Amino acid sequence: MLTRELCQRARMARDPRFDGRFFILVRSTGIFCRPVCKVRAPLEKNVDYAFSAIEAMNKGYRPCLRCRPDSSPYSYAWQGVKTTAQRAAKMLVEAPHQSIDKISERLGISARYLHKLMLAHFDIPPKKYRVFHQVLMAKRLLHYSNMSVEQVAHGVGFNSARQLQNHIKSVTGLTPLQIRQSKRVPMQTPQQDNMIIVHLQYQGPYDWPALRDFFAKRLIQGNEKISEHAFTKTFSINGDAVEVTMRYMPKQSYFELDYSHEYVHHCAQIISMASRILDISANPSVIAPALELCGLQSAQIRPGLRIPGICSRFEAGVRAILGQQVSVTAAISQVNKLHAALSPSAHEFVSPHTLSQSDLACIKLPETRKNALRSFAKLMHEDPNADFEKWLAIKGIGPWTVNYVNLRATDNPDVWLDTDLVIRQRLKALAEAGQAIDADKCAPWRSYLTFSLWNLEL
Repeated sequence: MLTRELCQRARMARDPRFDGRFFILVRSTGIFCRPVCKVRAPLEKNVDYAFSAIEAMNKGYRPCLRCRPDSSPYSYAWQGVKTTAQRAAKMLVEAPHQSIDKISERLGISARYLHKLMLAHFDIPPKKYRVFHQVLMAKRLLHYSNMSVEQVAHGVGFNSARQLQNHIKSVTGLTPLQIRQSKRVPMQTPQQDNMIIVHLQYQGPYDWPALRDFFAKRLIQGNEKISEHAFTKTFSINGDAVEVTMRYMPKQSYFELDYSHEYVHHCAQIISMASRILDISANPSVIAPALELCGLQSAQIRPGLRIPGICSRFEAGVRAILGQQVSVTAAISQVNKLHAALSPSAHEFVSPHTLSQSDLACIKLPETRKNALRSFAKLMHEDPNADFEKWLAIKGIGPWTVNYVNLRATDNPDVWLDTDLVIRQRLKALAEAGQAIDADKCAPWRSYLTFSLWNLEL
């Protein structure tokens, strides 16, 4: 549960991963905002907190017209129906080309019930919710990509540039051309007619060498490539194998994504997946003091530390199961053997269905571990969004595996792996040297404490 102190830290960081988990009540104005609101942060003495928009309005506060707290995701009020509501919100954003009826069908509910669900928990109908996100994504692409207005329209899920223009005009009062001219960032890489280029801004500093070296030690041959300044990964998106290169541009403080223009309709998912891999949302200026507060010395904190993400929960689960109780080298060797034997191509990672049907003769594992791997693959084939409780019901999958996946394959910045063997060894060594670590003082950024201890040289 978020305390006042944790809410204060998160609001000062404007960390988007806490968007909707609490709201800021500004006593001096009578307005309540999301923690990502761009207005000047009020003084803490003028601030209170609420965990739902309804609670805020019940206290007499009005919603901010700039950050629109009525449309924030993941609000505390609807956690009780997260299995349906979270999936609905995610699908509406990441599958903009699918109809509302199709998304309702995928959720196993009627379109009417989806409409009722969104109104009850977001106070906004699904169509409007989607359009709002489409307009925001379009603005971002107009500023930070080489895409034409027509490509932007199709990339965010509109049928034409005219439809994009109508929606942007109604929401912002501006045309796409006016938005592009107001703040377009020049492309650093020579443009190619067949490549989409998108910029992902990060808050500096950024420890790219640490992230690059972490990926290099765990590379899946064919599916991933690494170079001094870039990481290339083949994403599996709705049956397509999309190769995306993420190029580090330190002078400009962004990563440059490039991928084939034929996958323009996957734009929203590509940006989401790349952002998770690169941990774009992290704010090092807030995380570093939290690490120091919990007991790490400044010399033990790497400026710009990021969580090396995995964009697929299934891939993260496979890596974790194969990595139990063995070295990193042995684990990635097994992953590569599995990929080489079962991948449908040299690039696309093995599918849950293929793995669930395999005898796994390609890898040397105890039969109990193979059974766990097959059972996990079967679960993910039948229910890709299965919650972690269902994972734990599989014999051979325990809390460490789930926590590892939660750390690397979700946007949770507060995963503390205190049961991990390496973490326990590091904590013991530090304690023997007279350096006590109080993990609770690092919340809500304990994921970074986990990685700091993993990387710590004693």
